Amino acid sequence: MEATFYWFAWSLTVIAVFFIQRRKLKRDLLLVLGVFMCTYDWLSWSPNGQFYFHICILLVFGTYLFISIRRSMFDYFWPFILSVGYAAVWMFLVVHPVWVNFPGVSLFLLVIVGLLRMFVKDVGGQMGLWVLTNAGGTLFSFLIFALYQNEGLIDTHAMLSLSIKGMFVLLLFHGVDQLKRSIRKKRKSISKGAAFV
Repeated sequence: MEATFYWFAWSLTVIAVFFIQRRKLKRDLLLVLGVFMCTYDWLSWSPNGQFYFHICILLVFGTYLFISIRRSMFDYFWPFILSVGYAAVWMFLVVHPVWVNFPGVSLFLLVIVGLLRMFVKDVGGQMGLWVLTNAGGTLFSFLIFALYQNEGLIDTHAMLSLSIKGMFVLLLFHGVDQLKRSIRKKRKSISKGAAFV
């Protein structure tokens, strides 16, 4: 689990440093990635403390990214609605763990990220919505399991790995969109009579 988390975290760091043009988004993403890499196994003697610390960081970061651009009033309901859905899926997978080994789980991540891209158009808002959904859904699941004294079923490391993987996929989609725009611009300049070099 640690190797997967650090691989995705370092890959996100490289993408942020070299391929994100917006300085504010780059700075914020690098700050949060640095905090997560430094505190991944920081409070191992207090799992609840570690859980609440990472949830708070995710909630603050996700809220900051999501509200950085003015949106319609309806868009502010998406984090809550998706968090409840995420909690339902998370609890189903905890109760029936055999489905975690199903090969379509990784493809399900791509489908969810694709849906997020339909709701929110900017990459910062997409990452904010993804992080808020993960943090809110995990917190809802944790609180529901705490009612039954089973809060140990929620794994902080799995939550952080899934959050990082989702941001990685979002930035890959963003990179593909940037590449498509660049190719369209070149084609337009070539079709206007510019010499191809």
